[in-house]
Amino acid sequence: MRLVSLTMLMPDMVLAKSIYYRDCLVLKEGTSDLERYTNSLKRLGIDYLYIEDAKSYGIEIPDAISEETRLMCKQVLRQTIEEFSTRAVIDIQEMSAAVNSIIDEILANPDVQISLNDIGATDEYTFTHSVSTTVYSLIIATKLGYTRSMLEKLGTGALLHDMGKILLDNKVINKAGKLDENEFEHVKKHTVLGYEALKRCVNLTELSRIISLYHHERMDGQGYPTGTPAAQLHEFTRIVAIADVYDALVSDRCYRKKWSSNQAVNYLVEHTETQFDLQLVSVLIKQIAIYPNGSMVRMSDHTIGIIKEQNKNFPLRPFVRIVADGWGNEITPYEIDMMKVLSITIIESELEMSWDSQSGSYETV
Repeated sequence: MRLVSLTMLMPDMVLAKSIYYRDCLVLKEGTSDLERYTNSLKRLGIDYLYIEDAKSYGIEIPDAISEETRLMCKQVLRQTIEEFSTRAVIDIQEMSAAVNSIIDEILANPDVQISLNDIGATDEYTFTHSVSTTVYSLIIATKLGYTRSMLEKLGTGALLHDMGKILLDNKVINKAGKLDENEFEHVKKHTVLGYEALKRCVNLTELSRIISLYHHERMDGQGYPTGTPAAQLHEFTRIVAIADVYDALVSDRCYRKKWSSNQAVNYLVEHTETQFDLQLVSVLIKQIAIYPNGSMVRMSDHTIGIIKEQNKNFPLRPFVRIVADGWGNEITPYEIDMMKVLSITIIESELEMSWDSQSGSYETV
């Protein structure tokens, strides 16, 4: 399996993960002739698919939770927001059940290095992002040894951390270009609005609520809405701040394309101490595949490969399946263990490569 953009689709590719839109199945796993669905998928704001082909056969892309659990959590969150919009109430029991499902799966698979990015339509971003942010937050917390009770409080708060955005102007939230100063000030209000909304839910603990209010505060005190140095706030808020930004960076947004995992990790590291808690960033990085399974890379000898598997504790030196030579020409695939071939490094990650039938080679999109 590997992740490809719609521009990379080839006749031999088969869909490896089903595509859903608003809880409805759009394309089923195993679907072939994917190019005929390109325009429909683009209209939904879906630019990437997980596919199987001969080059990626046998490559597994691990996730911390199952596809079924992700889908269920998004359904619960959507229902929760719809109910709150009409009745100003939150069903904490359903929310708690969803969070506990995530916790159960993370605890059952503690050593997973995450390679999978959840794919969602553009107007489903809030739900997809909230679930992924919750997963990353709970992964950090389990490594810190949190009790079950604290995991539940953190998970519930993380799942609801962007609740305030439903009270904002959708035109501003979904703006394709850069926000002007007034628009940015409007977006910043989601922290206070979300916190005030969650105060109406008497079954929600204050520890869960404060995540909505403080998840944009920074270590240097330059965040919002209060400008409080994050070190003075509860650890919950610092955990979700990291998870929130990481998932936003590796996701397609209305105003930019997704970053590679490598780029997102570098961003977190570069902004430790000013924006993020260094210790918590270190915990998350250990659980993320910097070069995810199924991603295309260019090697220092200019060959092109697909990441096959991780070398535990050595994130920069995975197993790689080489599929093209230094000129982009397809070759009979062979595999290298970068821990044994130390002369070769990865120089470019998560390339978007397309096959040019006229030149008979791969070209960067």
